[in-house]
Amino acid sequence: MDREEGKDKIEMEKSGGGGGGGCLCDDAVTEILVRLPSESVLRCRAVCKRWRRITTERSFLASHSARRQREMVVTTRSLTVSSIPLSLDAADATAWRGGGGGFLCDPTQRFENGTASLSSLLYSLDGLLVFQQRPGLYIVCNPVTRQWINLPVLAPEPCFTAFPCGFYLHESSGEYRLLCHGQLKSSGEYRLLSSPSSSEWNDYYYILACGGANNQPRRLSRAPADRPIIMGYEQPVAHGEILHWFSFHPRAISTGKMLAFHTGSETFRLMSRPPGVTEAALLELDGSLCAAAITPGVVACRLHIWVLQDYKSESWTLRLRMEVPPPRRVSCTFVVSRAISAGEGEGEGSSSILVGDPYCPVVMLVDLEEKRVSKEIHFRCTPSFLVFRESLLPHAFFQLPRCPEVRPFKFPD
Repeated sequence: MDREEGKDKIEMEKSGGGGGGGCLCDDAVTEILVRLPSESVLRCRAVCKRWRRITTERSFLASHSARRQREMVVTTRSLTVSSIPLSLDAADATAWRGGGGGFLCDPTQRFENGTASLSSLLYSLDGLLVFQQRPGLYIVCNPVTRQWINLPVLAPEPCFTAFPCGFYLHESSGEYRLLCHGQLKSSGEYRLLSSPSSSEWNDYYYILACGGANNQPRRLSRAPADRPIIMGYEQPVAHGEILHWFSFHPRAISTGKMLAFHTGSETFRLMSRPPGVTEAALLELDGSLCAAAITPGVVACRLHIWVLQDYKSESWTLRLRMEVPPPRRVSCTFVVSRAISAGEGEGEGSSSILVGDPYCPVVMLVDLEEKRVSKEIHFRCTPSFLVFRESLLPHAFFQLPRCPEVRPFKFPD
């Protein structure tokens, strides 16, 4: 080896290119690695310094996450959490028939006497899952990077109990936050179940931020002075910076309106529902806030899709009306309390939606353009209607110490 060849080899080794695609430029290597599954990307970091540098850059991680398939999270019969394709392809039948599809994590603590303590799945956002271990104790988990951490503890101190409302990304700060409705300890259990005068209510909204200042709950405004709230809040639907609840919120019955929360200004407002609709599932389609409502019938149900045509004036327009045949082989009434876009673009340009209810074993894939039910799936696991997309993006809050009460999570081997 002459002096020039030796010099070239040293330069390649310094750059980390030896054995790691050194003949390719960074852009070419990136285009190859960004198409790999998450597990393969993690293994590739051990190949050489160059690949590790490329696969840990935030631009690479964001692009890699955007290429991952959108899936729906389900809870299996064994109380583990898995994901299944939104397409509900027959080739993936083992996933929705009880096999659970892609195993994500096991948040359940099992005891020798055969009992188990379950952490309830609440939300999914940007590759993060949120669980409730008990009222007031919430866990954020990234099943791909196998990390989990608790949010600031809300109960039993400073609140007697708490109801999770919604999980979101606060755009200006970059913080992931959980909005909660908390009852102060002085209000007691009696007021949880009864209806005292409004002057006796002692409820507030709280913000629990991942890695927030002092790792303490932050109190916002007084919570709505309506009862009961024992059923809690439904999964909200985000449209822009605003979270929306259609019918499961404290003021739904007394006002007949939706509740909206602006995550930037941290203010609440009531909004009009579609005319004559009291129960519906909110979702985002083609950049607009929509509501899917089902009307029961003797032979078939009718599915109505409403669009909030003018958000400022709260004007709703009926986009579609179609008949939905009753579910086959089951005697239950088909209920639509959840709906999500089945496309890959977070509601952009998709003509198919998934509709159903977590407590009904039937989920339907509806083609809105052809006005027909494409597939009818009978689940043996519990569909959450939460969309999950793998993400390897790092979060500093996972490095914080956990609350001693937090139970360990199990992940794929």
